[in-house]
Order: sequence, then C-alpha cells, then structure tokens
Amino acid sequence: MAVGGVIADRVSRTKILSVSNFTRSILLCGLLIMLGSGDVTIYSFALFGLVFGILDAFVWPANSALLPMLVEDSQLTRTNSIIQTTQQASMIIGPMIGGFLVSSGGYLLSFSVPAAMLLCSAFLSRLIKLQPASTGTTGPAGIFASIKEGFAFIKTQPFLIALFISTVFINLSVVGPLMMGLPIFVKTVLHGSALDFSYMDGSMAAGMVFSSLLIGFLNIKKHRGMFATAALFSMSAALMLFSQTEFKGGCMAVLFLIGMTFPATNIPIVSIFQQLVDRSMLGRLSGLLTMASLGLTPVSYAVTSFFLSNGVTISSIMFGGACSLLLVNFIVLWKLPVFRKTS
Repeated sequence: MAVGGVIADRVSRTKILSVSNFTRSILLCGLLIMLGSGDVTIYSFALFGLVFGILDAFVWPANSALLPMLVEDSQLTRTNSIIQTTQQASMIIGPMIGGFLVSSGGYLLSFSVPAAMLLCSAFLSRLIKLQPASTGTTGPAGIFASIKEGFAFIKTQPFLIALFISTVFINLSVVGPLMMGLPIFVKTVLHGSALDFSYMDGSMAAGMVFSSLLIGFLNIKKHRGMFATAALFSMSAALMLFSQTEFKGGCMAVLFLIGMTFPATNIPIVSIFQQLVDRSMLGRLSGLLTMASLGLTPVSYAVTSFFLSNGVTISSIMFGGACSLLLVNFIVLWKLPVFRKTS
C-alpha cells in the first residue's frame, strides 16, 4: 500500500483505477475458465487472493487521493459520507446478492457478475478526465525515497501523528475483537444461532449506514476534529458496554451505536486529511494511512486468535480492547490536542 500510494502521486489516478479493475476482471475470467474445466484448487484461490490484494494496494490510495480533485473542500465531508454509505450498504446487500447468484446459477454465475461489474468500473474510470497527480520530475526519484519523505512529512504534522496513532489502535484494539469475535460472542455468551448473528451483524451495519447518511445530511464543516474525538470515546464506551451485555436486544442496540461511531470517526478525519495534505503528496500519505488501517487488520485478528487460544474469553478481549483504545485516546488528547482542535 505504501508503494501504491507513491505510484498514485506519479501516475494518473484514474488510469490506476482503470487498469487495476480491468486486470481484476481478466483474473476473474481466468478463474471462470478454471471452474468450468474443473481444474480449480485451493491454491488457485490463494493465488487469486494474493493478486487481488496487490491490486487493492494500488486501488485504495488512488481512490482516496482522487476525491479531493473532483469536489470542492467544502463538500468533502458530504462526498465522503456518500461513499461510506454506498460501501456500508454494499456490505449488507452484497452477500444477499451473492447468495442469490450461487443458489440460482452456481459459482460460475456468482463470479461472472463481479467480473462484468469490474469491467464496467474500468471503463467508467476512464471517463474521468484528470491530469496526473504530479509529473514525477520533482521530489525523491526512488519509490522508497518517496515513502521515506512521506514518513518525514508526517513527523512534522501533529494532526497526522495523532491520526496515525488513533488509526493503528482502532484496528488493533477494536476491529479484530469485534469483527472476528462477534460470532464467537453470539455463540458462547448469548447462546444464539446463525440467525441471531445475522441480526447482530445487520444492526451494526444499519448503524453505519444511518450515521453515514446523517453526517452527509449535516455536512459538518467546523469542529470536525472534536466531533471525531467524541466518536472515538463513544466507540470505546459502547464496546465496553457491549462486552458486558448478555441479552440479545441490548446487544443489538449497542451494536447499532458502535456502527454509528465508525463513520462518525472516519468521515470527518478523512475529510480533514484530504483537505490539509498537499495534493502532490496525497497519494503516498493515503497509502500509508490505508496501510495503518486495512493492513493492520490481519494483525488484530492474529492477536485476538492468540488470546482466544490461551483461554481468554471473548468478552474479556473486547473489554480489554476498549480500555486500551480509551487509554490511547486520552494520551492523544493530552499530548496532541491539535487532533480535537482541527476544523
């Protein structure tokens, strides 16, 4: 992702999106051929997953760095909320569509549809006419020198330091215990079924969608740092409460609140980030930020698995993660008050 961010600063971001999505479409077509011939194995899926992950490392920074070139700064919050809404809605609708496609036409149909959609995305990306983010004639010549320059720039910006610290601990302390631990919590604490888990997951997703729509409607332009700070503390408190709740209705209500805190934290912070960072460095810094968020999620899963395998209950893991995030929030506010003061 760090390398993908540097490329996004040197090459047309629309071209990156177009080429990456076209390549993923071709890969899925290859997978379809293997499925049709019966030659597909678990190693085939592992290889496809690896290549998709590499391409994602180029898509995410380019996508994040592209948005400020399309809208005015005053509309960044609203535009990010629209994107967040579509992403969260896709998390709800996507699995439903996928299940319908598998049940009605098998895996050949279920892989054909995203292959066609990626091909459409590649074509639509080409319709966005923008100049390359930079000419590549200034700044460090090498990729790793550019990454180093990005880290050096972060060290000079208190807001970015606070942002990266918060992002790291959200993913380490919350994402793993919550996302990986939710089905375990439903089974061991609530003694629920797969249907109960779907209710819990749906409640959190509904909270995300509702919060994204609300923030987009309000189009918050002032005190966004304070707003995100309050959401971070609310996230910690809600996760603490959830870890100690043992009845289904209460868990659904708290998960709805937890879902609301994710966009309430992410949208204002990303909007400030996109507005403050120089356009010539937006790609590489977006890559580093994405690496600190999505890239650390598997680490959080591994840590959660380690504690579970050593007999720690999922409720204790969630409570501990919430406490650690709360502690980090206080430290960031104490040492880096710019985080809550930034508009």
